[in-house]
Amino acid sequence: MDIQQNISLAPYTTVKIGGPAQFFIHTKNSQEFVEAIQYGQKNNLLITILGNGSNVLISDSGIQGLIIKNDSDEIDFLPDNKVKVASGVQLSQLINFTLDHNLLGLEEFAYIPSTVGGAITGNIHGDNKTLFSQFVDSVEKINNIIISAVLKLTPGDSTSAQQKVKDIIQKKSPIQSMNSLGSVFKNIEGQNPSGMIIDQDLNLKGYSIGDAQISPNHANFIVNNGHATASDYLKLIQLIQTQAKEKLNLDLELEIKLLGQF
Repeated sequence: MDIQQNISLAPYTTVKIGGPAQFFIHTKNSQEFVEAIQYGQKNNLLITILGNGSNVLISDSGIQGLIIKNDSDEIDFLPDNKVKVASGVQLSQLINFTLDHNLLGLEEFAYIPSTVGGAITGNIHGDNKTLFSQFVDSVEKINNIIISAVLKLTPGDSTSAQQKVKDIIQKKSPIQSMNSLGSVFKNIEGQNPSGMIIDQDLNLKGYSIGDAQISPNHANFIVNNGHATASDYLKLIQLIQTQAKEKLNLDLELEIKLLGQF
């Protein structure tokens, strides 16, 4: 097991922001992942799991304890239209694999940068608001850390589903930048979407602090234009929240997670 120290976590996030890990292990399969978890527990280390790093803002000072980058990649097809998937499998890879085997359902989650573990933890919703949990048959965990899951899918001709994947990518890719953390704020029930509020009510689309910018294409995305820091990113978040409260009396709640000390 290769245990590294003071490894920058920025390359392991979609937004390319984040300080060092105190201890870092990069696991490539489920056995290594389990061993890394057991190592952390045996040594009484605080364990943080990084999947795709697509919805976490990591502090410039990094994260204490053991950070495990989970790239476990096993996919096993089971009877009764079920598939067992390691938690580190990329959702895009799983969608392609299942459609290649004429198993339908996951196409709704195209263009979402997540691992299976992240999709289950966040119970993400697809293009038609379908929740990922609707496909989860069972989950294997160690101390609440997801190791793998069995998904129940629907058999059928994948032709239209594969076209739907292409349509979703074509629709989302021009506006949803991948050098971001996805949607920063949750939508508020009964209100316009948060991106519309930030754009039309607060007029903040395109606003920058340092190299962190509220995306000119989608105001609920904050992008890194080169050398943004977590501090820059957080200042933008706080600016948006402050103005939403002062001008509209709205409390915008974070969709993303903050890791480390801020």
